Amino acid sequence: MIYSEIDLERVRFGDTVRFSLGPDPGAPRALLSLRPRGSMRFLHDSANPLREGFFRENGIEPGRVLAVELVHSRTVLFPSGPEELRGVQADGIIVEPGPWVPTVTVADCMPIWIRHEPSGAYGILHSGWQGTGILEEAVRGLGDRFGALPSEIDAVLGPAIGPCCYRVPEERAEYFRSSFGPEAARLEGGAWRLDLGAANLGIARALGLRSVTRILGCTSCDPDLGSFRREGPERFTRMVAAAVWGSSGRDAA
Repeated sequence: MIYSEIDLERVRFGDTVRFSLGPDPGAPRALLSLRPRGSMRFLHDSANPLREGFFRENGIEPGRVLAVELVHSRTVLFPSGPEELRGVQADGIIVEPGPWVPTVTVADCMPIWIRHEPSGAYGILHSGWQGTGILEEAVRGLGDRFGALPSEIDAVLGPAIGPCCYRVPEERAEYFRSSFGPEAARLEGGAWRLDLGAANLGIARALGLRSVTRILGCTSCDPDLGSFRREGPERFTRMVAAAVWGSSGRDAA
């Protein structure tokens, strides 16, 4: 597996993170709104003008956007259009090449962009501690639907809360260490600390993915990133992570 790391500042353009999901000109683009854009919360029955404005400024008509209400699960959907997602709860969306823009929101949880180059399928996952393992479900689903081999799949691990700020009970730490490898949690300064990036990297290596890129950055440390832990349960900023087929209206790194 090819592994690389990119500092968040290299792909930060003003109030948005942008980068390509592959070196080829036809690769999907990844977008992540930053905290100054405001909360990108999605609810099936509620409009969010901030979300709509963000998408339009990036060349995306809101009608193209696919979203679900998140439940911290490992459920990944493979819809052919928005009508299949009305009222649905899940934590991952993968689509075939076309007009649709799969999205999730994050605020300490990890966004994971995923792509199967041979079929063109691409998508986005929401991986918090409860949903860690959703990457494996996505890879299984790509195999079932497109005959994808893990060695044909690329993933990008987005910024999330880091072990510097993520103290957890020993029971949770031991679960992560036994399930996703000893680097997924460590004892430091008398406290157990969870590393969502290391956990998902361990999953990717065990699966045998072709490549994984990690965008370095701690949401709790960086005031430009939304964070449940830093901002609190009443005020935290949900950032939207999106995967866009073709041009997003602006250049990406």
